[in-house]
Amino acid sequence: MKRMRWVVAALVAGLLTLVGCSTPSGTVAATVNGTAITAKALDTTVTAVGREDAAIADLNTAVLTMAIRGELARIIAKEQAIEITPQGQVEALAANTQISGYAKFLDDPNAAPFARDAADLSLVLSKVGAEAFIARAQQIPVQVNPRYGAWALDTLSINQSGGQLSQPWPSATPSA
Repeated sequence: MKRMRWVVAALVAGLLTLVGCSTPSGTVAATVNGTAITAKALDTTVTAVGREDAAIADLNTAVLTMAIRGELARIIAKEQAIEITPQGQVEALAANTQISGYAKFLDDPNAAPFARDAADLSLVLSKVGAEAFIARAQQIPVQVNPRYGAWALDTLSINQSGGQLSQPWPSATPSA
């Protein structure tokens, strides 16, 4: 009986170790190719962006999605020898009417990461094209803390209904 307890304890410890490796810890919102996006940085940016622009729907999801896409863009930029500079970011924001309004965030150090992520994404997309960007981005490992949802490869965005913690456990009895 004692041996069985040790086996069960070892199995549980092993499973907990594996689970810990597959999802970011509570202090990390997501990781992109091993680079952490901390929950604190996300919260700080969400608060700052919300102060400036309350019209953005679901700020946590929007900011985290953009942070991940920005990191993906920087990885691809490095691979493709695309230079990202502060001036290039300003120009990328001005050139893209969908994100030109984000330029106002550059003046706020807490909201600036959101604008820089959007600019980096736009800049890299304009250089490599959407198809090549998506194909490469889908190969880069992204892990999202289930608290925020799950990473959807098809849309390169956070899917809030797909988080591991938000999915119901299958029922043991079939429904009639």
